[in-house]
Amino acid sequence: MQIKDLCTHCGYWTISTIEHDDINATFTCTHCKNEFQLPWNTETRFLIRSLRQSIKKRTKEYPELRELKNPGDFIKVEAKINQTSN
Repeated sequence: MQIKDLCTHCGYWTISTIEHDDINATFTCTHCKNEFQLPWNTETRFLIRSLRQSIKKRTKEYPELRELKNPGDFIKVEAKINQTSN
Protein backbone atom coordinates (compact mmCIF):
# COMPACT_ATOMS: atom_id res chain seq x y z
CA MET A 1 0.00 0.00 0.00
CA GLN A 2 1.05 3.61 -0.44
CA ILE A 3 0.46 6.70 1.66
CA LYS A 4 1.48 10.34 1.52
CA ASP A 5 3.82 10.98 4.41
CA LEU A 6 6.56 13.26 5.72
CA CYS A 7 9.88 11.39 5.63
CA THR A 8 11.83 12.14 8.80
CA HIS A 9 15.07 11.15 7.04
CA CYS A 10 15.03 13.47 4.00
CA GLY A 11 12.46 16.00 5.32
CA TYR A 12 10.24 15.91 2.24
CA TRP A 13 6.58 15.02 1.87
CA THR A 14 6.47 12.04 -0.45
CA ILE A 15 4.74 8.78 -1.23
CA SER A 16 5.73 6.04 1.20
CA THR A 17 5.18 2.38 0.54
CA ILE A 18 4.15 -0.01 3.28
CA GLU A 19 4.68 -3.73 2.84
CA HIS A 20 4.00 -6.33 5.50
CA ASP A 21 4.57 -10.02 5.98
CA ASP A 22 2.14 -10.51 8.91
CA ILE A 23 5.08 -10.06 11.31
CA ASN A 24 6.63 -6.70 10.36
CA ALA A 25 5.57 -3.70 8.31
CA THR A 26 8.30 -2.02 6.27
CA PHE A 27 7.78 1.68 5.53
CA THR A 28 9.89 3.01 2.64
CA CYS A 29 10.27 6.59 1.42
CA THR A 30 10.06 6.45 -2.38
CA HIS A 31 12.19 9.61 -2.62
CA CYS A 32 15.29 8.82 -0.52
CA LYS A 33 14.65 5.06 -0.08
CA ASN A 34 15.00 5.28 3.71
CA GLU A 35 13.10 2.48 5.39
CA PHE A 36 12.12 1.36 8.84
CA GLN A 37 10.12 -1.48 10.31
CA LEU A 38 7.33 -1.68 12.84
CA PRO A 39 5.61 -4.80 14.10
CA TRP A 40 2.50 -5.60 12.05
CA ASN A 41 -0.14 -5.34 14.76
CA THR A 42 -3.23 -3.38 15.75
CA GLU A 43 -1.20 -0.31 16.76
CA THR A 44 0.56 -0.13 13.38
CA ARG A 45 -2.70 -0.53 11.48
CA PHE A 46 -4.20 2.25 13.64
CA LEU A 47 -1.13 4.42 12.88
CA ILE A 48 -1.67 3.95 9.14
CA ARG A 49 -5.35 4.91 9.43
CA SER A 50 -4.37 7.98 11.47
CA LEU A 51 -1.79 9.01 8.87
CA ARG A 52 -4.40 8.79 6.12
CA GLN A 53 -6.87 10.93 8.09
CA SER A 54 -4.14 13.42 8.99
CA ILE A 55 -3.10 13.92 5.36
CA LYS A 56 -6.70 14.74 4.43
CA LYS A 57 -6.70 17.55 7.00
CA ARG A 58 -3.23 18.76 6.03
CA THR A 59 -4.18 18.86 2.34
CA LYS A 60 -6.81 21.49 3.18
CA GLU A 61 -4.11 23.68 4.75
CA TYR A 62 -1.39 22.77 2.20
CA PRO A 63 -3.10 22.14 -1.17
CA GLU A 64 0.31 21.57 -2.79
CA LEU A 65 0.27 18.09 -1.18
CA ARG A 66 -2.22 17.13 -3.91
CA GLU A 67 0.74 17.18 -6.31
CA LEU A 68 2.05 13.95 -4.75
CA LYS A 69 0.64 11.34 -7.09
CA ASN A 70 3.40 8.89 -8.02
CA PRO A 71 6.12 7.03 -6.11
CA GLY A 72 9.22 9.20 -6.05
CA ASP A 73 7.29 12.49 -6.10
CA PHE A 74 8.40 14.81 -3.32
CA ILE A 75 7.68 18.31 -2.09
CA LYS A 76 8.91 20.60 0.68
CA VAL A 77 6.05 22.33 2.49
CA GLU A 78 6.78 25.52 4.36
CA ALA A 79 4.90 26.13 7.59
CA LYS A 80 2.30 28.85 7.29
CA ILE A 81 2.53 31.61 9.86
CA ASN A 82 -0.76 32.70 11.38
CA GLN A 83 -1.05 36.47 11.20
CA THR A 84 -3.55 38.39 13.24
CA SER A 85 -4.74 41.81 12.19
CA ASN A 86 -5.56 44.57 14.61
